[in-house]
Amino acid sequence: MEVDAVIEMFQRSEALHDVQYVSDGDSKTFKDVADAEPYENVTITKKECVDHVQKRMGTHLRNLKKRTKGLGGKGKLTSKLIDELSIYFGLAIRRNCESVEKMKTAIWATLLHKISTDNHPQHDNCPTGENSWCSWQRAKSSNTLATYTHKPPMSDVVYEAIKPVYEQLTADDLLTRCIGGFTQNSNESFNSTVWALAPKTLNSGKKIIDVAVNIASCVFNDGLLSISHIIEVMGMKIGPKSYELCMELDEKRIQKAERSMTEGAKQARIDQMSIRKAKRQQEIDEEGQLYGAGIAD
Repeated sequence: MEVDAVIEMFQRSEALHDVQYVSDGDSKTFKDVADAEPYENVTITKKECVDHVQKRMGTHLRNLKKRTKGLGGKGKLTSKLIDELSIYFGLAIRRNCESVEKMKTAIWATLLHKISTDNHPQHDNCPTGENSWCSWQRAKSSNTLATYTHKPPMSDVVYEAIKPVYEQLTADDLLTRCIGGFTQNSNESFNSTVWALAPKTLNSGKKIIDVAVNIASCVFNDGLLSISHIIEVMGMKIGPKSYELCMELDEKRIQKAERSMTEGAKQARIDQMSIRKAKRQQEIDEEGQLYGAGIAD
């Protein structure tokens, strides 16, 4: 049913909206849509969400750790190290999304950075300059390499174990679909606005969903103050208290968004995510995998 619905959406997109769609990398219907050839003389292309690709790195490393006896533990492939490698992997793609070669070079630079030592530094492909994320390159820029000391490196055992994962996830085919650095974050944010008005837990007809989507579009783009314009068009009066409430809530939303962009807030989210993942992994180790794709097969 899902496949047929998506194919129908593609086939009517030009007639209804004068646009042509692309398929995101998370879609299981891509092959069927491509085979249907909805557009004349046009090949359906597939784009990956960078966030999904980043998660793929974390999933591969966690599965590798689970399969390989002795790979986990202190000084080896810990949950914290997996999170760090996944984040560096995603940043390397986002910051170099205009070129496959640049993405590939930046990704391998993050891995070589982790195995560098004082006797064998491997930072040639790390960004240069005083603003580089690489502390070795920053020290080089400030002429303080003589006093620079590397942190304890990743063990050779871990490096050799995860190297095939990096080779797989830096394939040209995958990175080509990452060009442009696309993400579905904005789509998911809009979806959450729609479901706040028409929750998935309640049965809603097409008219209700259409109203919810229209209101969500206004709020998503122009804030809650747009609701007052909708009410005004309906012939209802807006009191000063309602206007002030909309202004206050919009201002709080902007302030919250600005706070979430600070380095402290970002680090707090990373720490919380690491704690949740560690707890989830502990539960899986104790109880086994209770939910997952194909688990009932």
